[in-house]
Amino acid sequence: MKHTILLSLFSAALFAACTTGGGQREISVKVDGAAGKTLYFDRFAANKPVHVDSVVLDAKGAGSLKVAVMPLDFYRLALNDKDNIVVVLDSTESLTVETTLGNMGEPSKIEGSTQTKALYDYYNASRSFEQQRDSLRALVNANPQDQAALQRFNDLNKGFYDRSKNFVQENMGSPIALAALSRMDMGQDAELFKSSRDALRKTMPRSEFFAGFRDQVDRMEKQLEAQKAQEAEMERLSNLIPVGSEAPDFSQQDPNGRTIALSSLRGKVVLIDFWASWCKPCRMENPNVKRVYEKYHAKGFEIIGVSLDRDKNSWMGAIQQDGLPWLHVSDLQFWNNAAAQQYGISSIPFTVLVDKDGKVIDKNLRGPALEAKLAELFGA
Repeated sequence: MKHTILLSLFSAALFAACTTGGGQREISVKVDGAAGKTLYFDRFAANKPVHVDSVVLDAKGAGSLKVAVMPLDFYRLALNDKDNIVVVLDSTESLTVETTLGNMGEPSKIEGSTQTKALYDYYNASRSFEQQRDSLRALVNANPQDQAALQRFNDLNKGFYDRSKNFVQENMGSPIALAALSRMDMGQDAELFKSSRDALRKTMPRSEFFAGFRDQVDRMEKQLEAQKAQEAEMERLSNLIPVGSEAPDFSQQDPNGRTIALSSLRGKVVLIDFWASWCKPCRMENPNVKRVYEKYHAKGFEIIGVSLDRDKNSWMGAIQQDGLPWLHVSDLQFWNNAAAQQYGISSIPFTVLVDKDGKVIDKNLRGPALEAKLAELFGA
């Protein structure tokens, strides 16, 4: 899960929600060049800014608002949708901002809100980083052999990534951490993302900014759990039939009703190919398997395809459609295929490569990896 996804999440999150409370706080604003214009203080709801209060700026572009105390979250001071500044406020903070018409997003002064000031300090550092990065990228693109420029480019990226990581750790539980997280790799720093989610759950649980971030981290966590389960399953399969062990014998019928046993193929290098007509990745892999079969069959290479089909016509139709000339067997028991159960198959395509003596050489080889192993065994 990449930083570009989070970056778009954070941008979209500038239109999120919060709830109101009692009391008041003062927001003083001066926008050079905005005399007589109406300035709005917005909260966010349902992906849209919602006006909470407004003030007509005086001849100096200054004005002040007294707004209800609201929960810790992102808010917005806006002249319009193109000229605005996002701020972070908690229930106790007032705010003073000085900025310029047409460029409100780059304030010259922020006081009263430590989180908003820290956010814009980070934004300033981000702009400086991007300028340096773009300059170095241009150097590298102009001369890919310039190792010194490439090293500076890599060092700059790592340095800013580390700075972003430190910023998150220093501002754990603050909305401003989302600005740095949007530039980070969720897969690389999963624990930091989970810690941030858990901290923000305590400080801004009703915020749509938090909800969007929480949902993305939750999805990542589930994906990592599924990945771990898959790795555990692959390890189980590896331990069930380890490389170097004798491949368990089995026998099933081919489409013509003839029984074929794996042990009958001793003396040949055999690829046991677990597949099915309904398995799209299997069908996509068949041309690769066919190519290596035609290349090495005369040298003593054989394939026995074990189908996890349950419909004989579908099975035979796929063999004919894909033009698969090797041996095929099945008991038409779907995932309960006896050989698949024996070999612990939980996903297909899956292959087991067996040597002339019936010992397992390798497992789950496909495409270039399978061809490379056969070239090693038979010679190119």
